[in-house]
Order: sequence, then C-alpha cells, then structure tokens
Amino acid sequence: MSDSIKPNYEQLKVTDLHAFYGESHILHGIDLLVRRGELVTLLGRNGAGRSTTLKSIMNMVGSRTGSIMINGRETIDTQAHHIARLGVGYCPEERGIFASLNVEENLLLPPTVRSDGVSLEEIYAMFPNLYERRFSQGTRLSGGEQQMLAMARICEPVQTCCCWTKLPKVWPLLLCKSWQKC
Repeated sequence: MSDSIKPNYEQLKVTDLHAFYGESHILHGIDLLVRRGELVTLLGRNGAGRSTTLKSIMNMVGSRTGSIMINGRETIDTQAHHIARLGVGYCPEERGIFASLNVEENLLLPPTVRSDGVSLEEIYAMFPNLYERRFSQGTRLSGGEQQMLAMARICEPVQTCCCWTKLPKVWPLLLCKSWQKC
C-alpha cells in the first residue's frame, strides 16, 4: 500500500452483510467501517455473530450477500485465497499452528501472498517471546505463545488488515505498536 494514501482511507467497509449456514440466516445486515490505522473490536455474547462476521469478510461461510469493500475493491464474490492477496489475514481461535514444527518453521511455512508483508525480523521484534522460543516445537509452547505464533503467521504474508476471533488482553498494546507504520 502506498504511503500517499490518506490516514482516513477506508481499508474495510462492510455494508448490509447477511450470512447463511445452509438455510440458517446468521447475520442480518451488518455494517462496519475500518479506516487505515484503526483497531476495531467486535463485542457481543456467545452466538452473537462475531466469528461469523470475520469468516464472512474472508468468504469462509456458506453464502453471503451485501457488500464487502477491501481497499476500495468489492469482494463479496471473491474467493478466500484472493482476499488474502488483498492483504487480509484471519486467525481463528483454534490457532492452527503445526505442533510438530518449531516456531521458526511455522513462521516460514505460510506462502508469500504479497511482497509488502511483515519480515521475520519485524515479527521477532513484535513478539520477543517467539524469538527466544524459535527452535521450540509447537507442542512445547504455552497457550499464549501458541496464540502469538498463530498471530505472527498471518502478519508475515499480509499487513493490511488482520482479523482475530479472540484477542488476549495485552495484545492491543502490541498491535498498536506494530501497526504504527500501516
């Protein structure tokens, strides 16, 4: 993304989003706007649709209608792997790390989908614990370290917008520090 883009640039704009799992109508007209540099949180009780909203943005639900604009491009009919190429990453609560691989192998595994992603050195600067544990297997990491690794895995190939289903309390501080350049 060019530095000439204005700070109030709309990176993500969701309008009248409806999502369905089979015949079940799950989301009913969600509107959401995320500008460049913002950290936005979805709040709600269990079953309110927070995870489904994020999965809908990534096109990981049965079907969806409405409008999802990413960096000014309509993506409602775009496949999930093409959405990742637009700079959007998704980190599910389940983490999805490879337990038999060490930290560094996990970080090197995701394919490069954009040339402007975060470098391995920048990831280690954001997550010093991962640098210290870079040769430890995934099974030897604490739950918090596994979540850091899962977050770091989506930071490397993408940098525009990251979506997490569950974010531990201390990480908004890391994110604000990390995404200052965005």
